[in-house]
Amino acid sequence: MNYRLSILLTTLITGVTACVEPYSVDFGSSTEYVVVDGVVTDLDGPQFITLSKTNPEAKNESSEFTQTIWTKGQSTLPLEKAKAKIIVNGTQTLNLTEVEPGIYQLPVNFKGKVGDAYELEFQTESGKNYKSSSEKMLPVSAVKRAYDVFNPKGIPKLSEYYGEFTPSNDIYLDFDDPAGEKNFYRWQWTLWELQKTCTTCNQGKYYLFPSENGVDGDCFKDLTLKFNNIYDYTCEDLCWDIFYSTDITIFSDIYTNGQSQKDKMVAQIPLLQSNPCLVSLQQNSLTPNAYRFLKLIQDQANNSGTLADTPPAPIQGNVLNQNDKNELIIGFFTASSVSEYRTMLWRKNIKNAAVLNQLFKTIHNRDPILEERSPERPFIPLSICKRSRSRSPFLPKDWKWTQ
Repeated sequence: MNYRLSILLTTLITGVTACVEPYSVDFGSSTEYVVVDGVVTDLDGPQFITLSKTNPEAKNESSEFTQTIWTKGQSTLPLEKAKAKIIVNGTQTLNLTEVEPGIYQLPVNFKGKVGDAYELEFQTESGKNYKSSSEKMLPVSAVKRAYDVFNPKGIPKLSEYYGEFTPSNDIYLDFDDPAGEKNFYRWQWTLWELQKTCTTCNQGKYYLFPSENGVDGDCFKDLTLKFNNIYDYTCEDLCWDIFYSTDITIFSDIYTNGQSQKDKMVAQIPLLQSNPCLVSLQQNSLTPNAYRFLKLIQDQANNSGTLADTPPAPIQGNVLNQNDKNELIIGFFTASSVSEYRTMLWRKNIKNAAVLNQLFKTIHNRDPILEERSPERPFIPLSICKRSRSRSPFLPKDWKWTQ
């Protein structure tokens, strides 16, 4: 479908793009490309590198009425079972662990350091070796102030539930740009939303069972049910779904060197429900090479803004196949210092544009379908909130229950 809301949100390109003449494009991607998306930061908490490959069966098209290329079909597939590592200052090696298909985690206690240089190396299951350029972590200015403004027509075609426009809380901030030096910035966000429905079973039912770590739960197929039967199961306890920005929002101080930046819009947080939510806004430093790469993608202004959605002319990043320098690798590996601003959005300014506990419906465009009790199954289990990159049963840092 053409709407783009999933656990990993995909939003339109925002930032310092110029106006471009609209045109239509219709192309496939018969070639399979490796896609790298990874940033080493100096933030506390887990850090991940994503390795994937484009799906040759995906089709990309737009029209003369939009700069967005819609990807029909799954645009990427996880690059699994790679041996990945980060090299620090050319000497220290940090091995990465694949925690989900194609998602590789740095050591738990790792935290980047301004001035250190980082390289990514990985070997695929087929034996191909890839290596990035060395990226030095540069300092970044602190966020001085941030605030949100409700936007009833925030994000076009993000959620099928909302239709043409998904309302958003637009984030504005102030910061001081250092004088006498070139600085490049990128803004990203992470969003924690309370989720009430933890599992969906297709032609199956949810069961709890003992495991080596205590009690686990999963869906088990039930052939007595219709093939399109769906049951949704309520979370047994508090559970947060985690969303990440994938839009490209960047800035160069080439024309404003040393000037204070005030009331700069840097993010649009989609209104997924009226519940209060936690937002982490990250102001990142960029290396000159990383900025140039992202600016090239942004200037094309005709894809969905993600590194994975192949543009008409795919752009070579800073990762190379060590045995075949001509292989095109999409994406970029870099290092960024981060000024983080964490705040609760209380959603008191949304003008009744959403209701409580609407998250499931916003994502799936339907209400949960609960399994009813029966003589054969008088007790319907509650679902376990399983920890992953996109979900957590643990109270997020800086979460507040009251204003």
